[in-house]
Amino acid sequence: MTIIPVSPADVPARPWLAADAGRWAAIRVPLWARPLGPALLLFGSVVAAIVLSPACPACSATAPCTTDWLDAVGTMAFLPHLLWLFLLPELAVVSAPLLLLWMTEPSTWQGGAGEKIADTVVVVALCWGWAAMATRLRTRRKARSAVRDAAGGITASAPAPGGPWLRRGLIRWVAGALACTVAAVLIAGIVLDDRADDRTAATATAQDARVVAVDNDDYTLTVRLPDGTRHRFDVQGSYRNGSTVRVLVHGDWMRLASEPYGDPTDRQAVALLCAALGLTLLGWGLLAHRRDAALRRGPVPVLRVLTRRNHGRTEIFAADDTDALHPVLNYQPHDGQWTSLRQGLLYGAPCGGAELVLASATEAGQWLVEVNISAIRRGAAADSYARTAEREAAPSIVTEAQVQQALAAMAPASGPVRRQADAATRAVAALTLLISGAVVALMVASRWWTLILWVPLLCSGAVACLQVISWRITADAFGLRIRRMWRGHRVPWADVTGVVFTGKNELTISCRTGIDDVRVGRVAVPRLDRLLRRPAVGERAAVEISAMVLEPGLRPTDTV
Repeated sequence: MTIIPVSPADVPARPWLAADAGRWAAIRVPLWARPLGPALLLFGSVVAAIVLSPACPACSATAPCTTDWLDAVGTMAFLPHLLWLFLLPELAVVSAPLLLLWMTEPSTWQGGAGEKIADTVVVVALCWGWAAMATRLRTRRKARSAVRDAAGGITASAPAPGGPWLRRGLIRWVAGALACTVAAVLIAGIVLDDRADDRTAATATAQDARVVAVDNDDYTLTVRLPDGTRHRFDVQGSYRNGSTVRVLVHGDWMRLASEPYGDPTDRQAVALLCAALGLTLLGWGLLAHRRDAALRRGPVPVLRVLTRRNHGRTEIFAADDTDALHPVLNYQPHDGQWTSLRQGLLYGAPCGGAELVLASATEAGQWLVEVNISAIRRGAAADSYARTAEREAAPSIVTEAQVQQALAAMAPASGPVRRQADAATRAVAALTLLISGAVVALMVASRWWTLILWVPLLCSGAVACLQVISWRITADAFGLRIRRMWRGHRVPWADVTGVVFTGKNELTISCRTGIDDVRVGRVAVPRLDRLLRRPAVGERAAVEISAMVLEPGLRPTDTV
């Protein structure tokens, strides 16, 4: 560690308060933009497309089965793309359009109906992945902007840690270069062997041989030569027993004229696998090096925080969290053993894939400098800060003016007041469920395995429709009876503090401190309400119930 003999008071930096940390923590990647969903869909659809692809073509001397590098490279490129979805969104947003361009090749869509469906899902998964990675990168930019705003424009040059540690990305560069070298050697060997075969074939003698055995599981072909001897070849194409094939013979060298280069599939796959791994490591190392260089090249945002070591990880707390109860983020440092709570200066903008430098103050007035060697994780306080910030920033459609208008216009209810989705909304939701059920039935009847690819989308859509159909809020003299899906709640008037109706057409009953809020969920179809140009029924329910909360005289007097 580098020891900087300066006082914390000499370093100009604003404290990272809990409110600022809440705004930073509220900037999160949406659930649909997490890499797991598009990665699973892409992996499953690619495997299905390979399994459902047509049988190998019939090879002949006039139409030989040669090594198809374009198809092999395109197929193998899905592997690094899957890795980049999790590790390198910067590269994934570039590789997705390239794979989509490769999918436009006409031969890709010449299979049967099953393969065409799988190829369509591949295109959907690539588009989903591209949108998800673009959203992740945009979220990172927002997080960095929030840190700069919290720092108030104050920047400083990050101190360099000392000790025997390697620059970020160096090990990945070396490993990536070795993997790419192995791939280059293998590819060069395949190409040189193919050229040598071409030179030998030019002087070879052609003989017609009869096929005596075909093993489609092992992709082998056994022929009987004119002299009665038998020879087995590794093949790629399809053949049938009893047919005649042409064999090129030059001394002890022998090959099929219909398959010039034998079966280099294994070496080709290993070479492309090494190339994919090498490019991933090189790209990962390059981005880590660039982030590390940017952190040290010039001034970066600096914030005053509290920090401590806990179970081998460095925890960062807001500057006003003096009891160290709610860590905002944590990471694994490159060294250090201290555990006490200390003042610190955090250099850099925390976000996904970020490089940070932390200078922590010692009791002697000096600072110890460390860097992160792992990804940044949100601490226990991040979610609570984020929820608080989201509640403060949640766009509530119900305004105070609407509630005041309702107070002036509403008359005391003589009986229970019920609110639920209107007939048109429930009809649309029910029709959507019926159509989804018909689609599922068709999938099961034709290609049942394709249903697996659509299970997450179908389940989320079915839950949303059932929420719209089943919700109901009944206000009576004692309180609110709330029904959502298959569950019911009873909330007395004394516990109700208000109703929140958001722009997402979600309704929530707010309760007093110590009692959990009751989330009704989605209560309408927003597009249908906009199409019919009518106020949402959830908005009306929120206004009326809010008015009843403020004015007990408007509540129903009869529970029947």
